[in-house]
Amino acid sequence: MKKKFAWIVAVLMILTFPVAAFAETEPPEPSQEPTAQEQAEGQPEEAPQEEGAQQEQSAAPEASPTPEPTPTPTATPPETSETKEGAPEVDLSQITSLSAMLVDADTGEVLFAKNADWTIFPASTTKLMTAILVAENCKPEDMITFTVDMKTEVNKSGGSMMGLKNLPVDSQISVKDLFYGLMLCSGNDAAIVLGMHIAGTEQAFVDMMNRKAQELGMTGTHFINPHGLYIHNVGYDHYSTAADMAKLAVEAKKYPMITEAEVTQTYTYESLSDYCQVENLPPDTIENSNYLIHTPVSKPELATYLYDKATGMKTGTLENILPPGATEYIKSYGCLVASASDGSLNLIAVIFGDLSVGDKETGVPNAYARWDIAKYLFDYGFANYAKVDLAQFAAPVALTEQTENFAANDPEEGSLEVTADLTGVKSDTQLLDAATVQGLQDGSIKLEEKTNIDTPLQAPITQGQQIGTVTYSLNGQELYTAPLIAGRDVYPKGEEAATSEEYGVPVFTFEVWYLWVIVPAAAVLTLLIIRTVNKSRRRARYARRTAAGGNVRPGQTRTGGAVQRRNVDTRSSRSAGSRKHKL
Repeated sequence: MKKKFAWIVAVLMILTFPVAAFAETEPPEPSQEPTAQEQAEGQPEEAPQEEGAQQEQSAAPEASPTPEPTPTPTATPPETSETKEGAPEVDLSQITSLSAMLVDADTGEVLFAKNADWTIFPASTTKLMTAILVAENCKPEDMITFTVDMKTEVNKSGGSMMGLKNLPVDSQISVKDLFYGLMLCSGNDAAIVLGMHIAGTEQAFVDMMNRKAQELGMTGTHFINPHGLYIHNVGYDHYSTAADMAKLAVEAKKYPMITEAEVTQTYTYESLSDYCQVENLPPDTIENSNYLIHTPVSKPELATYLYDKATGMKTGTLENILPPGATEYIKSYGCLVASASDGSLNLIAVIFGDLSVGDKETGVPNAYARWDIAKYLFDYGFANYAKVDLAQFAAPVALTEQTENFAANDPEEGSLEVTADLTGVKSDTQLLDAATVQGLQDGSIKLEEKTNIDTPLQAPITQGQQIGTVTYSLNGQELYTAPLIAGRDVYPKGEEAATSEEYGVPVFTFEVWYLWVIVPAAAVLTLLIIRTVNKSRRRARYARRTAAGGNVRPGQTRTGGAVQRRNVDTRSSRSAGSRKHKL
């Protein structure tokens, strides 16, 4: 019985093995989400009728002829964050996006960065590059003919549109209308038409985009289309980094055509207005998709995202995408490049990978966190940094230096006043942390000064002549260098006459070697004077004696009218006596 049972089991295994071995297995479903595609910047998930954009949700474009890739999943790099030295740390709990940066809009200096070099999908913020190339190659008043090729490429596209699919071929459209459709309602169709107008084909324009990216140092960036739509199977090859997109945003701020459009809340088409009345086109007035700037008329509850210092830039959103290596569809992937200004400080915040999911019932849009992240970063920047002109804190330097080889009659004996000439120091506005700015203003912090004098200082020296430099620095960073200038003329030896004429001093002056003549002469003269004085005193005494005693010769005295001889030299008397005694 047992043998029969074993044979039955063996036969069943043999029969079922081929079926199991060659049957086509179903791939595991990471999620029951719909096909991945870019969320239109003006679609209901983000903002119903945002910017008045045509709500064209076309089917996903046909798969690329490139075979479906099977890339090796890339390990998530370690998280990084940094804050500019001297400023308070950013509260990272407020930065919920995958990557974010805050930079000085004028210089690109980084104030804060989180995962700045992580690969991100730029979505419609790609259009900032498109806008730069349009500003470089077109004028707003230029007219574009809507060709058959343009219409064909527009019809292949999807995502957010300004509504050109139903526009008749050969229609005339102004660059201005297309540009505002690109920037305000994030029209993918506008990007295609503008790109083809400039370069001839969409691919040729994409090549221009990538070349420009390299010029700007965007080494971690690659574009495959002019709008940022995440295309099935190849969308992962359209990528950038937060650091690169910050560079792109700083560059975009240099173009008035862009800065004028990005801050506009609503715009009414000019060349398209008539077509909008007769063709099946969306309304001729569009709204800005940046909720920091503008609240859609149909969504007044989004007014909470308004920011009074906001000055524009670009939004982007992807939905239901499955990047290489991912095991689940990403429901919402929000992007935001935003700018703000307090009048003196201009900031740019870049935010990528906002994965927050909205709630249709309550009207909360997908990727809603990016607006609050941007506002937090801006508030942090304005509270902790300030722009200040450092030139105003450069104290005039005044030194006294000793010169050599100066004229003998120089009134200052070669001493020379030297001052810093700050007239050539131009305004030097820099971004500093608020504590340093406060210290400069109250005097507790001063610019360091380092002087360099050409030594030895040899006459001749002319007034206004540069004889050295002074270098000003702050926290070890050199700011600028100013010349040190001589305050007067110093004439050399041999030009005493010129010194006399310049300063009104005598030509003759004392020289040290004169002492070799003066001192001996003075000594001789002193001895002569002493001798003369002594002789005069003796004569005076003799005269007094003569006047008192009449005509008495030396050795005589007068006594009672008789003249008697007086031994003047007692030694002679003693000698005589001695000799007499010996005899």
